[in-house]
Amino acid sequence: MTGPPSVRFEATGIEVANGLLWLDARKRRPLGLVTHAHLDHVARHETVLSTPETAALMRRRRGAGLRYIERRYGERTLVGDVAVTLLSAGHILGSAMALLEGPHGRLLYTGDVRPEGGLTCPPAEPRNADVLIMEATFGRPEHRFPPAEEVRRQMVRFARETLAEGATPVFLAYALGKAQEVMTALGREGIPVAAHPSVWAMCDVYRGFGLVFPGSRRLAGRGRPDAAVVVPPQSRREIRVSGVLRVAAVTGWGDRAKAPDVERVFRLSDHADYDGLLGLAKAVNPSRIHVVHGYAPEFAADLRARGFKAEAVEGHRGPDVDERPGQF
Repeated sequence: MTGPPSVRFEATGIEVANGLLWLDARKRRPLGLVTHAHLDHVARHETVLSTPETAALMRRRRGAGLRYIERRYGERTLVGDVAVTLLSAGHILGSAMALLEGPHGRLLYTGDVRPEGGLTCPPAEPRNADVLIMEATFGRPEHRFPPAEEVRRQMVRFARETLAEGATPVFLAYALGKAQEVMTALGREGIPVAAHPSVWAMCDVYRGFGLVFPGSRRLAGRGRPDAAVVVPPQSRREIRVSGVLRVAAVTGWGDRAKAPDVERVFRLSDHADYDGLLGLAKAVNPSRIHVVHGYAPEFAADLRARGFKAEAVEGHRGPDVDERPGQF
């Protein structure tokens, strides 16, 4: 890519600033910017540049031993002749977009992004840039999500009705990000929540940054919890509570992710939907767009049809494992 700043795409990450910095690299690098703590964006770099929240989550998930440069949203870090500023991405706690400003212009890298944010993270803060590198996990027109607040109301109604029937509502949501959104949506309506231990471990980090989960506790024992249970989909077989279970999945993929034992699907994602991605491109108003992840070729073509100079980056990375059918 010509223009500001220099970028090179590899299968395992994005090299910027003439190799001084890597963006979301999955292979160990001297200095890696980690946009958020989902494991498909994390590697054991010699030094990690991230928000304090992402650093705390990485320490909890990957253990101590890494060196961190922690920067709050809006703070600048100079890497060579490139100034790096982290901006809220609205994806999960601590998630960041990266604004890179060099002698010849500005580049914005979104990482995983949700423009409107959620109950446990602030909205995204896009800035104008000459070049935009953006995800396209849900970059096809059929991926338009219902209003998030309406989906939350449906989840609350499902939980209340299930508990009133003497059954246990079980929400399948991955342990970092989605689970905390579900817990907050239920808890603020007075519904008690029992969280799987892997979810509860992430909640400990959230609490360290001032987020609370009223009426929640760690799931333990084999009796009926008299609460909504929140559990990662890969851990659903670990549920050992008595009585009738009614299982719901919380996923942006809707019915495409429905398993035989799942009764309800609530279409709630921590990624942008198709319209959100289009709106993000318009807000940044770049002269060039590189599209990565998911439906990159299709979304790049749609952007070109709308007057943008856009191209898909083939072979860089497949769809994110934190949001694809079967992973929720």
